[in-house]
Amino acid sequence: MGIMKVLIAYGTRYGSTEEIAKKIEKTIQHKGLESELVNLGITKSKNWPQLDGFDGIIVGTSLKVNSWKKQVKTFLDKHKNEINNKKFGMFTCGAWAIAEPLEANEDIAGRLAKNFELTADIYYAFGGVLDLSEDSNVGRAGKIALKLTALGLEKDKG
Repeated sequence: MGIMKVLIAYGTRYGSTEEIAKKIEKTIQHKGLESELVNLGITKSKNWPQLDGFDGIIVGTSLKVNSWKKQVKTFLDKHKNEINNKKFGMFTCGAWAIAEPLEANEDIAGRLAKNFELTADIYYAFGGVLDLSEDSNVGRAGKIALKLTALGLEKDKG
């Protein structure tokens, strides 16, 4: 058997999910595995790689108002039969994981099972980056939501 190959496919809104995907890729390569990184939001679906050339699949998505990226949902739905026959990992990236890490983590498994009939071998909810700076591309409404989340976290911690 040759070197194992892992596909890391992700959808990102503001770049945090992409940063995480790239760090995962570096870790995989450091372990001696081959990898391919695909941004599902930039790459047209007709150009998404065929999964038969991969031993494992890792999928990541950003969260906005607790919603997964459309391209990620499309990818999972299109490839669920192939994914079920491989090692599979899933991660999310959003503010919910900062406020409610256990619930955010378990939500991944629940959504995969309910919406895609998938079971991940490993899954994790990352908190992402709360960028409230003037030059952030989050937008005004997003900044207000993030500030409210941050205030709620401060109150919870006393």
